[in-house]
Amino acid sequence: MKKMEKKNPNRKRLKKIRYSRKLYLPLYIMILVLIGFMIYIKYSGRGINEMAFKVVLAFIIIIILATEIHRFGEVYHLTENAVILNSGYFGILSKRMEFEAISDMQVLQSAWQRVWNFGDLQMFKFAPGPTLKNINRPNAFAEELEKIMARAKAGEHDEE
Repeated sequence: MKKMEKKNPNRKRLKKIRYSRKLYLPLYIMILVLIGFMIYIKYSGRGINEMAFKVVLAFIIIIILATEIHRFGEVYHLTENAVILNSGYFGILSKRMEFEAISDMQVLQSAWQRVWNFGDLQMFKFAPGPTLKNINRPNAFAEELEKIMARAKAGEHDEE
């Protein structure tokens, strides 16, 4: 790994971003409600059907696995010169957008996303370009990206 960094310093990864877990908050709340309901049934003196318990447990495990698998389907890498969008599970589609090509950015947030402070960051290269979806603190990330872009365009790089 060290050899690759020495051979190609422009590919040094500054940040790795995935979907925010806040996107799955309704599913996590549903899991907590199910667990609370099962606890209520258990401690109210009623018996819990063994099959119902197994179904609820399987449902919880499937939901947690599905959300994590979905999160790992798309990852964004921020390097000193570009944003790289990788998507896919077995076959990876990789899109690279150089900072010099980015003409503008906009943050897209629904009411739910504004409440929980996550959203999409759409980049433009004189036309709509790639979108970084469901990232935490998109406004702060856009500001950080603008600073890195300004340093890259000025030819300044952090040397380590």
